[in-house]
Amino acid sequence: MMYQFRLFIARVLVFILLIIQDSNFLLSLAMRQSQDFVSCQPECSPLSRMDEGRNLDKYCDDCCTYNYRALNRLYVNESCEINSTSYFLSNMSHDSNFEVKHRHSCLTSIPGNICNFPRIQHLDLRHNKITQLPKLSCVRELVILRLSNNQIQVLRAGIFDGLTKLRQVYLSRNRIHTIEMGVFHDELKELNVINLRENDLTEVDVVWLLGMTHMICLADVRTNKITKLTNKSNFTMDPSKKYGPSRIYLHNNELRILDTQMLDAIGNPLASLLSNLLYWRLTLIRNPWHCDCRIHPVAKLYSGTALRTLMAAVNGTSNDFICNTPPNLRGQCGLLHQNLSDFVCNITDFCPSGCLCQEQPEADRMVINCQNAGLAEMPKRLPFHEKLFLNFQNNSIGILPELPYMVRIVHLDISDNNLTNISSELASSADKLKYLNLANNRLKYLPETIQKLLPTEIDLSNNMLICSCDTLWLNDWFESKPHIKNRSNITCSTANGDQKITIDNLQPDEFNCRGSNSETIRIVLGIFSSLAILLTIGIIRFRFEIMASYHIYILPKMKLKWTPEVPENELEQHDIFVLVNDEHAPDRLWVIENLIPYFDQNFIKSYISFRDGIIGEVTADANITNIHNSRTVLAVISKSLLDDRLKRFELKESYCHKIKQGNGQLVLIKREEFDPALVNNRHIQAMFRLKQFINADDVELTKKISLQIDRV
Repeated sequence: MMYQFRLFIARVLVFILLIIQDSNFLLSLAMRQSQDFVSCQPECSPLSRMDEGRNLDKYCDDCCTYNYRALNRLYVNESCEINSTSYFLSNMSHDSNFEVKHRHSCLTSIPGNICNFPRIQHLDLRHNKITQLPKLSCVRELVILRLSNNQIQVLRAGIFDGLTKLRQVYLSRNRIHTIEMGVFHDELKELNVINLRENDLTEVDVVWLLGMTHMICLADVRTNKITKLTNKSNFTMDPSKKYGPSRIYLHNNELRILDTQMLDAIGNPLASLLSNLLYWRLTLIRNPWHCDCRIHPVAKLYSGTALRTLMAAVNGTSNDFICNTPPNLRGQCGLLHQNLSDFVCNITDFCPSGCLCQEQPEADRMVINCQNAGLAEMPKRLPFHEKLFLNFQNNSIGILPELPYMVRIVHLDISDNNLTNISSELASSADKLKYLNLANNRLKYLPETIQKLLPTEIDLSNNMLICSCDTLWLNDWFESKPHIKNRSNITCSTANGDQKITIDNLQPDEFNCRGSNSETIRIVLGIFSSLAILLTIGIIRFRFEIMASYHIYILPKMKLKWTPEVPENELEQHDIFVLVNDEHAPDRLWVIENLIPYFDQNFIKSYISFRDGIIGEVTADANITNIHNSRTVLAVISKSLLDDRLKRFELKESYCHKIKQGNGQLVLIKREEFDPALVNNRHIQAMFRLKQFINADDVELTKKISLQIDRV
């Protein structure tokens, strides 16, 4: 009896608890339906770009609040056994707003039925064993994602696509080593926290660090293994857009090189990038920065007092860049270093063995020091720079040749070598040369072209120059060139070596040099040079006349002579082929009245297409065949013939076959006046200019035709 009473009391209590729970649930549900998870103050917006940068914490932390009571709990049913599955469960409608808190457990993956709950807004699965983050596009209401302290290794492209309300992503203390392109992109307009600290990243792409066009409260990649920043998508900032501002933590990594060339391409130019980053907060401390020539462009911009003061006041970034190497800059702030000439790069590509090649951007030059390097010749290649300063002192170089990099040399010291010869092309190629040291060599002669190095400071002391009439020009050159150093030590020796004369005292009389003979030689050479130039111009100007004369007068005489024999096909050959425009009645009538009677009277075998052509045959083909089968082509030239494309072709073929190839004779009859320029063949034009034609109205027309035929 007592047992039944106790059971009754227990049932009553359970019933009362259920009523209380249901009433609390209904109250909670009413509250949740009337409140949003994220609440931002509409009036909380920056007054200016400066205000936004200076008060980044305020606009990130104080303007929006998160009401976790507005969310319903979504539970995870899991089993820690191997190959077991887990899933979300709730007695609420799947369209409710949910939060998931399932921490310090053994989940190896996000439950597969997550898409059944599209209104999950807070997903907290910290301290599990999750190895992979799937695409979360179906959870479009997601605001906060917490997956710290898991075992994720790769963030695949597109995992956050469509999550337009996503604001915070926490993935610290995983094993992430790869972030694919397109994970974090500018379509995630609400995203303001990206926490990736304490992972295994070795590189980070700048497109998601610098490419966001909205405020990023925190992009945290500190305490990784990052050695470089990349720009695999070739991202460049659009001047019409506003980027950030952002707070970026890059400290406690392994960054050594600041790739200013890449940054310059992003900002286009670098100063534009720095102006965009003016209100950002970048933390760069505790990286082993190597301060060389690559940070010079940024340091130079920071050296401007106004920019340095403004950036320090806003974000203090410049104080975070502490040099670790080289030793002379260790511990110093690289971006605020005053002596910009300390930022140099030692170049190894194409640097000769035993030499030091150093790029010095502050002086805008490449210094190549090969002093005492044991070189026997000039290097074929050198590191590229527009201004080369070369020191090849104290080697065994014997020849100074013309080399491709000569055009970029500003300073060349090749003293104390074994120089015996200098290329005469040195002066023409060394446009930028300002200093040339040739002292203490074995030079006996200098090329006269060295006089073209007008602005160059030159040292020629202690060489073995020979005094002769050919070196007298040195005296005049010295007088006109004040930049020659150590003039008193520049001497030449006579041929027998018994006398040394300073170049300043070199006189023509000492060597029996006759100025008149030299002048005569120069005049004669000048005349011959002028004649050669005129001859060349004449040949070019009258080349077609020359070729036509060669073909008409010289080529036939050069052909081998043979005993005249009548070939087997002699009866098939014509004496004359008449080239005339058959369609032009005046030309045709002229042939009938003037040529045909002459041919008939003198038993000349001729072919005239309008008289001898066979009906049905192709006239153009027949004409070419008969041109080849005739000893002479007699061309009746008129404007109508020159206007006909086929006749022009037959005329050209007649010249090539008869004149150029030496197979007969081409006789031109000028039937009317016209401009020779109408003839499109330059060789036949030349024949008209050389008067190699017969006028149609010439009283001795037939006699002249006979003379031309007899030549064949």
